[in-house]
Amino acid sequence: MLHSLIPGADVAPSTDTFALDQKKGAWTPPPTHLRTRSFPTPFAQAEMMSHVLGMLSLDPGARQPEPESLNPRLQQSFERWRLLVLALALGEVTVETIDLRRPEVDNFGAMLADLRPECRFMGLLRDARRQGMEGRRLLVGATDPQCLVWCNPRAARENYWSELKTRIDASADRGEALKLLVDWRAAMDRAGLWQPGHESSPPWMKALQVLLGDTAQPTGAMHGDARMVGPVRLRVVPRTSNEPDEAIVYLPVRDVGWGARFAELLFFQPVRRDAGSVDLVDPNGRPVVTVRMAPRDPAREASNAPARGASGVDLASTAGFELVAGVGRLEGATQTARGHGQAHWLEDHANAPGYRSLVLNPLLAAAARSHKRAQITEADVQAAPIFFPDTVRLVLGQAESTDGADVRIHLSREVTNRVATGTPAPQTGVSLAKWQPGSALPRIVAVPGATGSLSVGLVERFGPVQRPVDVGELRALGFALWLYFVGEAELRSDGARVLWSADEGRELFGRVLVQGAERPLEVLRDAIAAVHGETERQRARDRLATLQRFRATWRAVGDGESDRIDVQCARLGRVAVETFVDWVSADATTGAPSLVLGSFGVRAASAAEHYVIAGGAKLPLFLDVFARPE
Repeated sequence: MLHSLIPGADVAPSTDTFALDQKKGAWTPPPTHLRTRSFPTPFAQAEMMSHVLGMLSLDPGARQPEPESLNPRLQQSFERWRLLVLALALGEVTVETIDLRRPEVDNFGAMLADLRPECRFMGLLRDARRQGMEGRRLLVGATDPQCLVWCNPRAARENYWSELKTRIDASADRGEALKLLVDWRAAMDRAGLWQPGHESSPPWMKALQVLLGDTAQPTGAMHGDARMVGPVRLRVVPRTSNEPDEAIVYLPVRDVGWGARFAELLFFQPVRRDAGSVDLVDPNGRPVVTVRMAPRDPAREASNAPARGASGVDLASTAGFELVAGVGRLEGATQTARGHGQAHWLEDHANAPGYRSLVLNPLLAAAARSHKRAQITEADVQAAPIFFPDTVRLVLGQAESTDGADVRIHLSREVTNRVATGTPAPQTGVSLAKWQPGSALPRIVAVPGATGSLSVGLVERFGPVQRPVDVGELRALGFALWLYFVGEAELRSDGARVLWSADEGRELFGRVLVQGAERPLEVLRDAIAAVHGETERQRARDRLATLQRFRATWRAVGDGESDRIDVQCARLGRVAVETFVDWVSADATTGAPSLVLGSFGVRAASAAEHYVIAGGAKLPLFLDVFARPE
C-alpha cells in the first residue's frame, strides 16, 4: 500500500548535476531537479510538493511560477494540489487515516514512523469513483503537515489528473466548495493561526491563500452543509513562542443539510459497546451509527487485551494522539435513518446515561490530550470548531431557542420522514406558555408535557423562504379534532388512541408503546396525508354551519394563566384547530382566504373527553352539540 506512493525505477534518471556545497544555507533546488527517484520514502514526494508550493507568490496579479513547464517529469504541481483540495471539499476524494506503527502496515511503516514521528498517522487520499489495487479505491495521494496534500506519482499512469481536472472544473458545486474553504480559512483566522505572509509560514497556507484570493468572504455554510473529515496535522505559525507549531484540524466536505441530519442523531439513545465504541440505537434497539471512542486495534478487539511488542510497549498506544487516531469519528453514518422517537438523548435519562456522559465529555478529554491542553471547554469548541470532530463540533454549535426557554423541537417520526433533503429540520419553536391567544399562529409549537418530560414538536411549515416544506402536522391535529367534533372519530377506551371510526378505524394520533416505554403525542400518517388533498377540505366546506360552531367552540378556550398545564393543552388544540380552519377557508390555488366564516354558532359547553398527552397534560376533545355518536 505505502510502497505504491513511491515512483518507479523505470524512468531514466536526470543527467543534470549540482555541486554538494550548493545544499548549504537556504538552497532551493531548481525545477529541473525536482524529482525524487533516488529517495526511498514517500515523504520525499511531500517535500517536493512543499518546494513547489513555496515558489508561489502572494503578490496580487503576480504570474505564478510553473515549474512543470520546465520539467515535464515533475510529479508534483500547484495545479494537482488545487485539484486534490477541491476534490476533498466536493467529496470526490476521501481521507483514510492509517497508523504507521500498526502491525499490518509492516516494518516499512514502522521505519517511516521512526523517520518522521510527527507523521505517524498518515491520511491516504483515495478517489471515491475510481477502482484501485486489492479491491480498494484508487490511491491518489496523502496528507502532510507542510503541504497539506501531495500527489501519488503512480496515479499519472492511470491518466488520472486530466480526468480529475475535467470532473472538478465541470462540477456545478465547485463554487460552493470554494465557499466552504473560505469559511474554513476564516475559522483558522479567528483562531489566530492564519498568517500566509509570515516568513515561517508553511507552504500549504500560502497555496490556499493563492487558491482563494483576498476578496472572498465567509458565508457560514460550513456549520450546516459540511462534514468534517480527517483529522490531519498541519504546520502553523504559533501565536506565541511557547505554543506548538502544529495543529490538529479537520477539513470540510460539502454535504448539504448534514448539520440538521446530525442533530437528528441526538434523538437516538447512546449505548456503550465493547471495543471502545458507543452505538446510537433506534427505539427497537438497532444501531443506527457508531461513535468511535478508542482507536481500532484488531488484536485488542479479538482478545480484549492490549497487543504488546517484544519490549512490552503497547503497539496500539495512542496517548496524546486520540483525535488523529480516529477517536470521535462517526462510522456507518452515510445513510442515517430519518425516523426517530420523541426523546432527546443529549442529557442523561433515568438510569440511562445520555450523549453528554457517554460521548461528549470523554471526547473533550481526548481532545485536551491531543491538543496538549490541560482542559478543553465548550467555549473552546465554539471558538475553533475545525479543531474538533463533528461528534463534538455539531453538538456544541447548535443554536439556542429563539424564545429564550431553550425549547428543542422533537419532530414525530412521520413528519421527520417528510423532511426534504437539504432543508434543515426546525430546532426551535414557540412554547404554548409564551403564545398569546389571538396573535399570529405559530408554525412550530412546543407541546406541553408533564413536569420533567421533554417537549414534543408539532410543525406546520418550515425551511427557507424560497422553498418551505409544507408538513401539515398542526393542521392534521386540527383535522383529527374536527373529526371528533363531528362524531367521525373516537377516543379508544384505554385513552391511548384517537381512531377515525368512519374510515376503518385508522389511527389519527396517539401514544405508542416501544419496548414498554410510552412516547408522547404523535400525529400519524393518515391524518397528515388527509390534509394534503382537496377531499377533506371540500368535505369541511360542505358543513359550513358545523365548521363555524367548531371554530367558535375552540376560540373560547386557551385563555388564562399560561403556566397552567391545562391552559397550555387547550392552547395546543386552539392553534391546531385555527390552523385547520385557515386551510379549509383558503383558496387551494392561491392560498388567499376565499371562505368567510361567521362568528356565530352554538358552542360545545365543555369537553366530552380528554386525551392524555403525558402525565397531567390533557388535551380537551369537544363534541358538537348536534353530533349523534353511535
